[in-house]
Amino acid sequence: MMSFVQKYIEPDYPVFQVSETARDALVQLHEQGLREAPVMKEGKLLAVVSIDDLRLALDEEGADETGLRLEHMALENPEQVCPDEHILDIYEKLSNTSPDILAVTSGSGGYEGVITKSGILEQIGFLYHFSEQGATLELEAPALGVKVSEIISVIEKNDAMVLSFGITEPDPGAQSMVMTFRIQCQDIYRLVTNLEKYGYLIRYARSSEGGGVDELREKALEFMRYIDM
Repeated sequence: MMSFVQKYIEPDYPVFQVSETARDALVQLHEQGLREAPVMKEGKLLAVVSIDDLRLALDEEGADETGLRLEHMALENPEQVCPDEHILDIYEKLSNTSPDILAVTSGSGGYEGVITKSGILEQIGFLYHFSEQGATLELEAPALGVKVSEIISVIEKNDAMVLSFGITEPDPGAQSMVMTFRIQCQDIYRLVTNLEKYGYLIRYARSSEGGGVDELREKALEFMRYIDM
């Protein structure tokens, strides 16, 4: 099975050679609607140059007039990913910098193409089911002694399915921690009510179709008042 990188790599993404001038590179980026592109030297990845890098270099006195070449610019070594890296490790590299692209290189250092930031974020959305209909549930649980399996069991007993979840690390000395679940659920109000019976504090609950906990409770109260009439 192909990894995310192998599936979404763009081998034909524009690249520059070190012999090209900063002025020409800036014009090409503008013409193609790009913010950055890899810089190659003898078939190997040297750097990733951005519009901001080029503008800064050309703003220096006389740089434009002397035909500043990319090989003479002070460019940093770029973040790189391997074709078989996991998407979560790729995201960590993406968060360390602010690129629109990440260069893909083989084990021998050969350049293979790029993957885009938008593609990475889209795939993470698929991985954690952000893009499909469902509900988001956030609750507080004891910082010590809590078992995630017990919370998931309560959720599943209420005819809901956990699609993904995350845990916010509690502050030092905190008595509780925050857990966020992405779930499929037919009756989120019933689920919230039952979780509260177990002593969990519900911080947020909303279906992707709209309607938070307060709105759901109000609808339930309206229904009960209707029955009492």
